[in-house]
Amino acid sequence: MTLLDTNEVTETLNSTWLISSDSHIVEPPDLWVGRGTELGERMPRVVSEPDGEWWYVDGRKTMSFLGTQTGDRFEKDSAELQTSATFDQVRPAAYDPASYIAENELDGVWGSVIYPSQGLVLFSVPVSDVVTAAMCGYNDWLADFCSHDTARLKGVAMVNLDDIDAAVHELERARSIGLCGALITVLPPSWAPFRSNDYDRFWAAAQELAMPLSLHVGTERADVRAGHGSFTLDVKNVPPAFFVNKDYQIRQTLADLIFSGVFERFPRLRMGTVEHELSWIPFFLDQLDYTYTQRPPRGPEWIRYTDPDVLPSHFFRTNVFASFQEDNVALRVRDYIGIDTLMWGSDYPHTESTFPKSREILGRILADVPPAEVRRIISSNCAELYDFTVPPER
Repeated sequence: MTLLDTNEVTETLNSTWLISSDSHIVEPPDLWVGRGTELGERMPRVVSEPDGEWWYVDGRKTMSFLGTQTGDRFEKDSAELQTSATFDQVRPAAYDPASYIAENELDGVWGSVIYPSQGLVLFSVPVSDVVTAAMCGYNDWLADFCSHDTARLKGVAMVNLDDIDAAVHELERARSIGLCGALITVLPPSWAPFRSNDYDRFWAAAQELAMPLSLHVGTERADVRAGHGSFTLDVKNVPPAFFVNKDYQIRQTLADLIFSGVFERFPRLRMGTVEHELSWIPFFLDQLDYTYTQRPPRGPEWIRYTDPDVLPSHFFRTNVFASFQEDNVALRVRDYIGIDTLMWGSDYPHTESTFPKSREILGRILADVPPAEVRRIISSNCAELYDFTVPPER
C-alpha cells in the first residue's frame, strides 16, 4: 500500500470547509412553554434537583442538560465527566444560531445538519399524544433557529410514526416550514416492524418531498401498547456494553428495510444511519448478500427483487447514507462500504464531540485517503444530500 503525502491530506483538510452531517442543539428550558398547552405538565419541562436540572416528560424523569462539557474529553479523565448539569452551564452557542455558526466556524465547519438533544429521548416515552405534540413544537422552534441562516443550518424534524397519517402530515408540514430531513425511530415496536407495508405511505411522502430520513442512535420507540412499563430509560445507569454494541438496532432495522424491498419500491428514498459509526457495515453487507443467495426461504417475507442480478447490498449503497465521527478502522475498507455513502459529523456540542479538534482528528483518520475522497467524506456528500452551497475553498 502506497502511503499518501501527509502534507497533501492536511492541505486538503485546511482548504476545504467541513460539513457536519450530525450536529445537535441543546433545547432551552422554555422551548415547550406555550406549546401543547392542553397537555399541561405532561409536556417536556425542567425540574431543578440537587444534582442538576432534569427534563420530565409525561411525569417521567428523562435527561439532564448536555452541551456543558464540549471538548473536555481532550483535557480531562473520563471519570471527571458528568451526566447532569444546569442550563446556565450550557454553552450559549448550543441554542443561539449566530453563536452556533461562529463557534463551529472556528472548528472549520461551514454548515451543520442539526438534530435534537433532549428530543432524542422523546422516542422512549410510551405515549403518543405528548410525544407527537412535543415533536411538533420542537420542529417549529428548530425551523425558527435555522431561519437565521438557512444556507448553513439544515434542521432535521422529529416525526412520530405511531400514527402514519399524522406522520405524513407532519413530514409535509416540516418541509413547508423549511426543515430538510426527518428523524424517525431507529427501532419501532416489535409489532410494527419497518418491513410492514403499513409504512409505505410515509416512505412515499419522504421520497416525494425529497426528505432524507435519519435513524439516530438512542431513538428506539417505546411500546405504547405496553404502557408505562416500557419506559426503561435511566441515563445515569447505562452499562458500557450499550455503547460498544450500539449498532445492533440499526442492523436489524436496515435489514428489514432492505429485505422487504422498501428501496426497490421507493428508489429515491434516502435513509441514514447516524452515530453508529461504520465498522459493522462491511460484515453486515456480506451477510445481507449471503442470506439472500445462500439461505432457503423461511416464509412469505423472503421476497425476491424484480431484477434477478440485484443483491441486497446494492440498495445499501444506493439508498443509505452513513454518518460517523472517528471510525478510522472502517475507512480502510471505505470502497467496500461505498465512498458516496460516507459523511463525517462532529456531534457538536455533545461531550463526545470532535469539537474543537475536528480537523486534527480528521487528519489522523483520513491520513491514507486520497484528497478527492476526503472532500466527499468531509463535505460534498453531505452538501449534495442536504443542498448546502459551500464556498470552494477556505
